[in-house]
Amino acid sequence: MNLFPIKVRKSFLAFVSLFFSTISAAQTIVQEQGMIFGTDSSSTHIGSNNSKELKKAAFNLVPSSYLVQYAGSIGLFSAGVGWDYGWQKQWSTDFLLGYVPKYDTDRAKLTLTLRQTYTPFKVQLHEQISYHPLRTGVYLNTTLGKQFWYKEPDKYPNSYYRFSTRLRINIFVGQDFSYKLKSKSSYFEGIKFYYDLHTSDLYLVSGIQNKYLKFDDYIGLALGVKLQIRRK
Repeated sequence: MNLFPIKVRKSFLAFVSLFFSTISAAQTIVQEQGMIFGTDSSSTHIGSNNSKELKKAAFNLVPSSYLVQYAGSIGLFSAGVGWDYGWQKQWSTDFLLGYVPKYDTDRAKLTLTLRQTYTPFKVQLHEQISYHPLRTGVYLNTTLGKQFWYKEPDKYPNSYYRFSTRLRINIFVGQDFSYKLKSKSSYFEGIKFYYDLHTSDLYLVSGIQNKYLKFDDYIGLALGVKLQIRRK
């Protein structure tokens, strides 16, 4: 039995392509910000640092973190790798593989997720503890399996389903805490704990159109741990 059929491989390759496109777009944005706001030596220095960090991330395939997440509409559990970059590491791109138990269906499922996170503010609570009061971003999630589709099959009337059953666009907002390890010889530099409140395009439209739905019917909670790798 082929565990990775052609459709699964195509979905994986499409997400890898999308990841590199995201890195490239982020690099362009930061470079433009450096040009726009680099009117004095201080802002020019910041813009230059952003540009250098992003260029380094764009060509460095070695991840800067590993992460594990519970829930989040990308699987009961998911795990993956992340790339942190930008000035003070405020940008993060994560790639995760999720597991959905079969529940009342005939089989379990796998998901792929590409997530872009932005954490603009940091509060240093202690020498080893920092706090991001805001983390926000967007992620794309696809469920692998021939029963899901990007484009509505011909057997259905035109516009019968207005949303793809394979691809979900999600937005989220949350917070995180980071603990920096003291040991200089450790492979990991620190541990980050985070939570996110999230909703998808489908849930958001359903919540607006159906007033009887409660807040927790279209808003979900995700909990995660991120292990940050020490850079040499």
